[in-house]
Amino acid sequence: MSATVITVLIGWLLALAIFFGFIILLRYIEHRERMALITRGINPDQVQKQRRGGLLRAGLITMMVGITLTAGLYPVGFLLPLAFTATPLHLGPWLLPGLIPFGVGMALTVSYYLEPRSTTVPPAEAKKDEKVIPLKDHLDKERHG
Repeated sequence: MSATVITVLIGWLLALAIFFGFIILLRYIEHRERMALITRGINPDQVQKQRRGGLLRAGLITMMVGITLTAGLYPVGFLLPLAFTATPLHLGPWLLPGLIPFGVGMALTVSYYLEPRSTTVPPAEAKKDEKVIPLKDHLDKERHG
């Protein structure tokens, strides 16, 4: 195998490792959040999460796909003739399939942080057949004796 083929293979493997590492990181963070709720005595299935349409998650996933594609396509600059890759760092138009989703993901992530947060969360309906009281009622009982 030539050095250029090995470079391309290593680039793609690195891109896949970054992408799958990000997915594992998201799952780990979700697991830690769930465990923290359980240790505090809160049922994580009954907690109503305040989400804003999954904008942050969509932005991060799209951005990571863009980074992965850019890292995977970067070695193409070393395979093409010097006339095409005369730019510094072997950058060129072959990186656009990765840079476009990166830009879209960045825009979604930034818009998540620029959007005003809503402060009102509708109360979750408690099931009448369960013997679990809401956390607010429990805290009120502890305060009033």
